[in-house]
Amino acid sequence: MYEALYLPLPDCAAYAQRIGMEWPLTPDLPTLDRIVFQHQCTVPFENLEAYAQQRTPSLEIPVLYDKVVRQKRGGYCFELNALLCAFLQGAGYDAWSVSCRILRGKDFIPPMLHRGVLVRLDGKLYYCDVGYGGPQPAGAVPLGERREIRGEVFLSEKREGDWWGLDRITSQGQREKVFEFWTMPLPASYFVPYNFYCANSPDSVFTQKRMLNLRTERGSLALTEDTLTERRDGETLTIRAESREALQQMALDRFGLQVSLEELFPN
Repeated sequence: MYEALYLPLPDCAAYAQRIGMEWPLTPDLPTLDRIVFQHQCTVPFENLEAYAQQRTPSLEIPVLYDKVVRQKRGGYCFELNALLCAFLQGAGYDAWSVSCRILRGKDFIPPMLHRGVLVRLDGKLYYCDVGYGGPQPAGAVPLGERREIRGEVFLSEKREGDWWGLDRITSQGQREKVFEFWTMPLPASYFVPYNFYCANSPDSVFTQKRMLNLRTERGSLALTEDTLTERRDGETLTIRAESREALQQMALDRFGLQVSLEELFPN
């Protein structure tokens, strides 16, 4: 029943092409940074399957590969970071999935509803993420260190017990908590119930509103419900789609998603 969660990617070269990279790759830090950045710029974070189609996304590697590579769709953390981990393993990295909880914007301890990736490289552990709709590092962050990546500063530190934290320095110079996570490798089946909750619970943000996010060379794009927010070179532009068809065109033009109206709007 769960065997397909652990299969290798059907075609690493095609996956590399999907994110704008050549194959084979050299498994070093500069390449790892480029994989993360290119992935964030080409594969959108999106919750359309859970929100509009009211369906639990499959976490089986062949299904995810078909969705992201062949159909050129996106996904959320349980999908995109599953594929990232499989791709990194196929490229020769020592990579595994970890369970995280999102602290940003919360004054309480939330459940562990995020999937991240750790990579062991040259004796160091690095946190990588391509499946978070909010501010995520555009490269690999070494555990226990501070790193500036493409103008943004992130830092990771050991916390109480087995927890590690990932924080960022905002543009106002404030330190903001983003994630806490365990470093232990977790099997892919561990994320199945969390994925089910996120795709089905009325308390889950993924069932409440449409969300698309994509990094760009000069900033980011975020579509929430029918409003597009573009951050570019420090400036912010907001555009509202005036019709269902305009929203469909926006998804195609700005996020590369060729989806039907039925895939954008709940029944």
